[in-house]
Amino acid sequence: MSVSVFFSNKIIQIAVGSRGKNAKLERVYTTTAPEGSIINGIVMDSESLGAHIKDFWAANNLPKKDVYLIVNSNKIAGKSVVVPDMNSKKTLQFIMREFADMQREDEENTLSYIQIGSDKKTRQKHLYAELAPKEQLHEFISIFSGMGINLKGIISGESSIIGYARQKLVAQAKTFILQIVNGNLVSNVLFVDGTFRYYNSVRCFNEPGTPEYMDDLARSLNQLSQFMNAEKINSPMERIFLAGTTAKDISVYNQVVTDFGVNAPVELVNTGLSSDPELLNASQVVLYAVSGLYDQGAESNFLTNFSLKDDAENAMDPKTKARIVSVISTLIIMLVAFGIALTMRLIREARYNEARDYNNSPMVKMQTQEYDDATERRDAALAKYNSINTFVDTIESYPVCSDEIIGIIEETARGYASIEILSFNAEQGQVTFSAKADNVNDIYKYIDKLLEEEIFMKVDHTGYTYDSSTDLYDIHVNCTLAESVGRTE
Repeated sequence: MSVSVFFSNKIIQIAVGSRGKNAKLERVYTTTAPEGSIINGIVMDSESLGAHIKDFWAANNLPKKDVYLIVNSNKIAGKSVVVPDMNSKKTLQFIMREFADMQREDEENTLSYIQIGSDKKTRQKHLYAELAPKEQLHEFISIFSGMGINLKGIISGESSIIGYARQKLVAQAKTFILQIVNGNLVSNVLFVDGTFRYYNSVRCFNEPGTPEYMDDLARSLNQLSQFMNAEKINSPMERIFLAGTTAKDISVYNQVVTDFGVNAPVELVNTGLSSDPELLNASQVVLYAVSGLYDQGAESNFLTNFSLKDDAENAMDPKTKARIVSVISTLIIMLVAFGIALTMRLIREARYNEARDYNNSPMVKMQTQEYDDATERRDAALAKYNSINTFVDTIESYPVCSDEIIGIIEETARGYASIEILSFNAEQGQVTFSAKADNVNDIYKYIDKLLEEEIFMKVDHTGYTYDSSTDLYDIHVNCTLAESVGRTE
């Protein structure tokens, strides 16, 4: 039995089943991570996150072997590349050169990739490759090792969901969009003529289940439409596969999508998940975790090209030895405590019998019923209070493009490029500006600095252009702000 765990923001998804090219799903789980412990796939509080997962694992008796972590993180960079048909070692070297402009000298990284197409005539392979910092992978490994789990794989959420769509959805439609709703985030995967072409994630600002929320989902398709127009893609859209919602929303969403100019039927994802209707509904809500059960090959796993040798050499450092001494001391104390507890058992048993007789008395039962009635009234009032708080929290999650944010954008550019703020899209939390420099490498170094800023959920940019009149290189940058950024306490 294999376990696939998905990390991104608050909601942690878990899928249990048989892993392989034709996975078999057995059951799914969701749990909410401690507030602020993980944001955009970046662990902010490993102690509280690890403790929460450990308790949830034990409470649900989940397997500890064959565990894979699927993670969406803005520290993982991905791009489509075309490589000659060659062995894995040379392929990795080729991909590493493709990411040369995105790597810092003081940072160690590792690669993964999946195949998304091939050209037999030119003997070339089309890959979706990703680059991840080793420091981040070490943190994930440490969290699970504290639970007694040796992760068998760490896979990017993007490549996992792209691989699932290529295996299971291309047979139903060649040109389609897979739209995945995950709380306030919606991710879109575009396939054209059976080949992956584009992936994006957009924040939604309205309450799930409302007409305004449906508008948010449909509006997120605009970037895909713009991409298709820019690439001059004329293939008609055959279908929109939707995951993360309920079947009752499909008919409404069909009309909303049509109103936004997308003429394609919408249907709930139901391929390769489960024949059990109840499990089918639950599984499409946690599609990222379920996609991790579908094997995309060894090279899709960051750990395939990631060495733990240094960790093994330092396994018995002084801190580890101190922990071992602490464990032995704890065992001795527990043995002494056991002897004392055994002695106290008879005393507690007598007190228990006395308390049992008291609790079964008519007077106590009547008082208990009165307390239960009062508790029920209190819970109803609390539910209304929580609903109001949820509404307020949603409003406060909107990012604001404050002077401080603009100052960070300008300060980050100092020494690399001059910038001009062009626009701010409040609905999508997106700042658009132009960066100009007399050296194109300075622009990409500036983009790298932006990627390091935790206030941005995503940084997109167009290709650069050269202005002969000013002798400058120009690039347009779209920075999507993270939740609540720009708001003061």
